[in-house]
Amino acid sequence: MKTLNVPTTNMTTLKKSPTKAFEEARKRKTGLYVFNRDTPAGVVLSVEDYEQLVNDNNALQDKLYGLEIKSRLDEKNPDLIDEDKVDGNTLKKIDFDDNDGWE
Repeated sequence: MKTLNVPTTNMTTLKKSPTKAFEEARKRKTGLYVFNRDTPAGVVLSVEDYEQLVNDNNALQDKLYGLEIKSRLDEKNPDLIDEDKVDGNTLKKIDFDDNDGWE
């Protein structure tokens, strides 16, 4: 398995001093590959780096979703699916109260 060019540690060292591994990851602002007998077993990240990765991933997913919506709206002849196929006709079975205060 090919790994990125980042610092590494092994299971034995990680077990002896996990705090040191987290500190090194935080200091270097990168993940630390953890090897188990020459095979990558996991990655140690600081909380800050992990949260940044999650936030970046969410932002990218939002952008992709927006681009997909824009692409579909820009289509000249989009394939539309009718409401009955989407919701299985459940909206027609709901008893709406016209006096519920939501209107």
